[in-house]
Amino acid sequence: MIPLVSRRIPLVSRSVWKRSCLHPWLRNIHTNLFPMAHSRFEYVRSFEEEGLLDPQHWIVIALKFKNHEDLYRVHHLARPNDPPLARLMEAAVGVVMGDFKEIVLCYSFSQEFNFVFSKTTTLYRRRGPKLLTNVCSLMSSAFVHKWPCYFELALEFPPMIEGTVHLLPDDQTLRDYMAKCQNVCHHQNLYKTAFWGLVSKEGLLPEEVMKTLKGANEGILNELLFSRCNTNYNKEDNAFKKGSITLRKKVQKAVMAQNGSVTQRSQSAVVVMHTDFIKDSFWSDIFVLKQPTESHAKLGYLKYFEKKESLLPHAWIVVRIDGKGFHNFSEKHDFEKPNDPRSIELMNKAAVAVMEKFPEVIFSYGQSDEYSFAIHRYSKMCDRQGDKIISNIVSIFAGVYVYNWQRCFGEVELQYCPAFDARVVLYPNNSCLRDYFSWRQADCHINNMYNTCFWALVQRGLCSRQKADEILCGTFSKDKRSILLDRFNMDYDKEDAISRKGTVIFRDRPRKDLCASSTGCEVEEGAGCGGITVGHFDVIKDEFWRERPWILGEERNATTLDLD
Repeated sequence: MIPLVSRRIPLVSRSVWKRSCLHPWLRNIHTNLFPMAHSRFEYVRSFEEEGLLDPQHWIVIALKFKNHEDLYRVHHLARPNDPPLARLMEAAVGVVMGDFKEIVLCYSFSQEFNFVFSKTTTLYRRRGPKLLTNVCSLMSSAFVHKWPCYFELALEFPPMIEGTVHLLPDDQTLRDYMAKCQNVCHHQNLYKTAFWGLVSKEGLLPEEVMKTLKGANEGILNELLFSRCNTNYNKEDNAFKKGSITLRKKVQKAVMAQNGSVTQRSQSAVVVMHTDFIKDSFWSDIFVLKQPTESHAKLGYLKYFEKKESLLPHAWIVVRIDGKGFHNFSEKHDFEKPNDPRSIELMNKAAVAVMEKFPEVIFSYGQSDEYSFAIHRYSKMCDRQGDKIISNIVSIFAGVYVYNWQRCFGEVELQYCPAFDARVVLYPNNSCLRDYFSWRQADCHINNMYNTCFWALVQRGLCSRQKADEILCGTFSKDKRSILLDRFNMDYDKEDAISRKGTVIFRDRPRKDLCASSTGCEVEEGAGCGGITVGHFDVIKDEFWRERPWILGEERNATTLDLD
């Protein structure tokens, strides 16, 4: 039995503490009770919220490709539906479902995707933003990674995906939600088929076709297709008429034993089908629900189950992105230790792309596998809907990360698609925002000093990882500096600033004539679109902010107009 440990552990002498490294259970208890890496800025963590979702509800992560039309236009894809693009989308869905075993069903059509998590899932302890951004970022990175498998032409830009979370309380609501999605698929595809049929077969201009089809109902669209385009819509491909249903199904697979005999074993596999959600047969034979359900005609009530959260006005919005499982990711791809310049460059490219895409993001800070983006406090980006903001940003970040992988890592092949999770945090004033970025830079310093010392012991001191950890256990900053200088002749203060301080990205002094949002969102005065500077500055001291007053801007009083 492990004896009780008094909370007076921190008061033991340094020599006793060093000897305690021989007792892992004691070290673990001390670490849990009294974390070593603290800074005076850590109070900003109290502003973070978990975003927990209600238990015993189906969780639906709904994603929509925002630049879907640009993909068709720039890459000259076939209209109204491009079969290779549809197969690419199905492959990306397969990657997501392969990584998230808790996803039991996905329905997708055109540019929309609906991933369903089980009612009883406890993945990430049901934190909505974490589930949303992990799925969204993996969908984006898988799309970019799989593109060369389906197209010979190069991908010109990564996707931008907007996501929302829906909580469905029972099986009937889930069935109604899926039926509604399939109805939307049917009507959109019918309209697109008629639209592009008239454009391609009658030579009409898109503007003329829009006038012709204005107000046309389903019957008129079918008649136009048959009479003017010689097309029977009922014979169109089910993949486009009904969408794609991806689910897990038990299949029999031949397995060879050590003695050479072959046996059949039941295994779970991801399968794709194109069938009818609305009829009873799917829910009674394929995806069996526990509660009795029936087909409903009125589905308008489903809009109330979307989890909408409007962020408070006049508060700084910070979106922090973290790599998912990047310790294993870095091991798999042989990242240099303690810092890989290729990885840092890749993260910085992704961050710059986010700032180029969203003029509302005025400042960002990155270190290791994380990046934080500050959105101007008076911005109305995405109507200040938290889920939409983090999904748009994380999808661009993940897509650009994979898009530029070969440029940064050369011949090192990307083994699997990375994912990132993100959260949104509100800070009420300039002082709190500064303290947040000071906290992240202090954390960068603490972690980098430890890693520099750790890997010096491993690589140059020929210590095992366990031994290096024991040597550094309980040491302070001055101890690590002494180890580096005395044993390896390394002056920590002369190490690269990019590793010690992280990367700071900000906009130059704004010009009002350049302030036009590329996303269609209103750009507030002060959230300017000047040039972007990338550097490695000290953001804890006053000097950085005093020399660049336009970053934080001036605080102003609330008005009725601002709150509309």
